[in-house]
Amino acid sequence: MNNKNKIQQGILRAGIGLLMLSGANCIYAQDEAAETPAKPARTAKAEPAYEMKEVSGFVCDAATGTPIDGARVQAYGHTKYSVMTDENGKYTIKVPVFVNSLYVSVPEYNEVQVAFDGNTAPKVSLYASSFNKVYSTKTGITAKGNAEFNNTSAVVLDEEVDLQLSGDIHTNRSGQRGQGVAMFVRGLNSLNINAQPLIILDGMVIDPQLDRTTIHDGFFNNILSGIDPEDIANIEVMKNATALYGARGGNGVIIINTKRGHSLATRINASANIGFELMPSTTPMMNASQYRNYASDLCGTTKYGQEHATSATPIPFLNSNPDYYWYPMYHNETDWSDGLYRTAATQNYKVNVQGGDDAAMYSLSLGYSKSASTAKETDFDRLNIRFNTDIKLLKNLSTQLDLGYSKLSNNLRDNGWAESYTDSPISSPNVLGLVQSPFLSKYNYYTGDDGKLHLSKVYSGKYVDDDNYPFKYASAFGANTALANPYWILQNGEGNNKNRQEVTQFNLNIMPKWEVNKHLNVSNRFAYQLNRSNEKYFLPKAGIPIYNLEGYGDVTSVVKSLFSKETSIFNDLRVNWSNTYGMHSIDVFGGVRYTNNSFSDSYMKGYEATNDKMPDMDNSLKFSSVSGTEDAWRNLAYYAHANYNL
Repeated sequence: MNNKNKIQQGILRAGIGLLMLSGANCIYAQDEAAETPAKPARTAKAEPAYEMKEVSGFVCDAATGTPIDGARVQAYGHTKYSVMTDENGKYTIKVPVFVNSLYVSVPEYNEVQVAFDGNTAPKVSLYASSFNKVYSTKTGITAKGNAEFNNTSAVVLDEEVDLQLSGDIHTNRSGQRGQGVAMFVRGLNSLNINAQPLIILDGMVIDPQLDRTTIHDGFFNNILSGIDPEDIANIEVMKNATALYGARGGNGVIIINTKRGHSLATRINASANIGFELMPSTTPMMNASQYRNYASDLCGTTKYGQEHATSATPIPFLNSNPDYYWYPMYHNETDWSDGLYRTAATQNYKVNVQGGDDAAMYSLSLGYSKSASTAKETDFDRLNIRFNTDIKLLKNLSTQLDLGYSKLSNNLRDNGWAESYTDSPISSPNVLGLVQSPFLSKYNYYTGDDGKLHLSKVYSGKYVDDDNYPFKYASAFGANTALANPYWILQNGEGNNKNRQEVTQFNLNIMPKWEVNKHLNVSNRFAYQLNRSNEKYFLPKAGIPIYNLEGYGDVTSVVKSLFSKETSIFNDLRVNWSNTYGMHSIDVFGGVRYTNNSFSDSYMKGYEATNDKMPDMDNSLKFSSVSGTEDAWRNLAYYAHANYNL
């Protein structure tokens, strides 16, 4: 080939290249690539064609009447038919003819459902989200109550439940912070068996330990007190949940969901709350003169009183001669309840951080709460940490991971009447404040240089011991009826090694979820929970009357100790399928649920501690006893559930 032919071939190839780049002509090169046809583009699945109608309306603020722009208006149950309101709060939306209600939502306002007839919807007035929510995105036949938690100042969850869900849940509470409560959904359903609802925290069934032993009268361990109310997103009450939870849901179900991260931007919320609860008014009681007449009538019915009625030595509190030696001791005007109560302060500090990206969202919270009760020497404090995250592992695979830890402590005293007084005297300060004799003094007396009795309060402030009274009014009615000085119980029972409960709670919750397609998903929730409690009890020697323990003898101080531990393992494998066909919405799910619980406790009790400063639980205690409990139970349930919405 000569040079002239080479130049002609080069010009020809260049021209062919320009034509291929310009796309003016279709030119197929004689090579391997030309033999492979191009893949056709995948066509989108055709959506069902419905007859449509046009609806117009107006959205405004319920308080001010000003238009709300940017509110989302959608066909109820059909999210793909939606529009936004303009700057004048107006909108026009095209929806299928079978749609007869709209769902309106906008941040910082409660959502609203609005029904319409024709082509014009009524004016929609939105209320701020600080008010309770009424509507939801779906309608169900199950009787439910719902409460959302935003910027609450409650210390324990029970307080907010009592405030927001009082129409659905009835709670019985004492004035002691952190104490467990009895909750009833739609009232008391049975007098013979447990009537408490089933409690579920982030999908895990928890044991509230309502029937477990505690060693302080009137106190019940509260598993829910380890949850900071600020960490709660919402609480749902299912009043008829037997279809989903079987017999365990017969008394209703309380579903607690904690907060999760929803914002790609990092958000830090911090709050500090300080509050006060005023000292309660005490119960009006007899004065000293009235009680003296009442007591003399009672003494007249006893052998002791009848013997002294004719004796030259009358009962000391009945001698009204001011020069009588014992006159100052038995002629006082004492309100024993005064000084047992106080104005209580509450401190609440919380920090929450939320954020994430396309791969993971998280919510991290740290809180500390300290709250005193109006009854002296009873208080509650808690340190809690919670970390919730949602991680996208693969395109169709994601997982939730939740970690929670809390450390609680309670300073305690006996509260209210005990079920039995077979092993100790009346020891509750608030009860003693109502039944102790008002003509007695709280403080000791001493004999002065003038030979008369004088109060020692101004010198040492020492509270009087029951043994210092020459006449024990209560002893006239038999053994074990003498009454303790409640101020001794408060003062001498103070200390971390005396009347205190410490609780540690830890929970781990993992739920991977596989999205098979947009209608079908499979999930498995595994959860582990640990609850440990260490409770100590001490009734001091000073200020407490000698008590005759039947079958043993006379005793004074009482020392008790209780340690308990519960572990729970929970697994829930679930398959869920849902779809919408025009006006028909179907949701079906089923699975298998497994729980494994183990509980153990050890209890020790003894009498006659060597001193009131260091009441150790050791072999020196008299009439000591040891007992304990070890339980384990398992539950396996299969379930299926279907919802149809028209």
